[in-house]
Amino acid sequence: MSEWSPEEVQAIGAIEEVGVAPLAGDGTPLASVTIWAVTVGGEVFVRSVHGTGAGWYRHVTETGRAVFSAGEISREVTFEPVNEVKNQAVTDAYNAKYAAQPDAFRQPMVEGVSLGATLKVVPV
Repeated sequence: MSEWSPEEVQAIGAIEEVGVAPLAGDGTPLASVTIWAVTVGGEVFVRSVHGTGAGWYRHVTETGRAVFSAGEISREVTFEPVNEVKNQAVTDAYNAKYAAQPDAFRQPMVEGVSLGATLKVVPV
């Protein structure tokens, strides 16, 4: 596996929304979903606002692969679960990055079922 470049991390950290297109078992991209992403310590993280039952989340955890798009960046990625300490850092990053968003949008990303649906995004 490779790593995100510092420039990619900076760009992902600055962009409001990203796209995740899960890859089917045969490598065919499925429909892309628009979600929020944050960066913590040079790493990229995403959450499912609808928890582990969301379609895109189920697909990426089943196949382990997707195409991640953020502005000019488009990379095939895999996903890793996060531990509780890292999950808190991700929550803090969501609160900071999306502080200007209405509570109705931000709060579901920092509490409830979304906390159990946090993934580290790892470029291939």
